[in-house]
Amino acid sequence: MNWIAIFCAGAAYWVLAFVWYSFLFGGIWGAEQINCRGTTGPEANKREFASMLLATFVSNLVTAAAIAFLLRRTGIVDMPHALKLGAGVALGFCITTLTIVHVWERKSTKVWMIDAGYHLVGGLVAAAILVAWR
Repeated sequence: MNWIAIFCAGAAYWVLAFVWYSFLFGGIWGAEQINCRGTTGPEANKREFASMLLATFVSNLVTAAAIAFLLRRTGIVDMPHALKLGAGVALGFCITTLTIVHVWERKSTKVWMIDAGYHLVGGLVAAAILVAWR
């Protein structure tokens, strides 16, 4: 497996989170988080925030590695099939798990849609990078 491509795909997925949760949907997502809790909740200190960023980055790397493994095992080398695989991973694993968490934590549909959209686009971006970098 191409570990440099995996690292870049995981990093792109991680950078997508910054863009997604700040510029694109940050205001809506943040407002909905307040509505779900009733308050803003305790703010994460710098150390907690850094550990959250690191955990997200490692998770994105694991997802990229899993997509790379599946691309290799299935023999997919073209973009359309890679994107289908990326979407399948996102829908079949990320979004279903996310749905369970959101149901039990009673998160709003808006938050679920923003979070699910992030993982769908992230899976597509990772798959595109990995298949293009063969």
